[in-house]
Amino acid sequence: MPKKIILKVGDAIEYSGRRGVVIEKIRIISTGELVKEYRYNKDGYDVVLTLKDKQWVFDLWVKDTAIHILEKKEPGK
Repeated sequence: MPKKIILKVGDAIEYSGRRGVVIEKIRIISTGELVKEYRYNKDGYDVVLTLKDKQWVFDLWVKDTAIHILEKKEPGK
């Protein structure tokens, strides 16, 4: 059973060993719709994330991709 997570614009994620990229946009391929959050469970829907790191902005097609949301650290901890 795939793990369900909620992806939100502004979340920092990790995928395929690449850490700390931030979600700029979430687009559902079948409709072209941009959304602010998306419940992702590897259910076959095609979603493209526009991601940003320190140097690049790029798109990631996330069908059947393992994604982990990075924990937000509170200042001073």
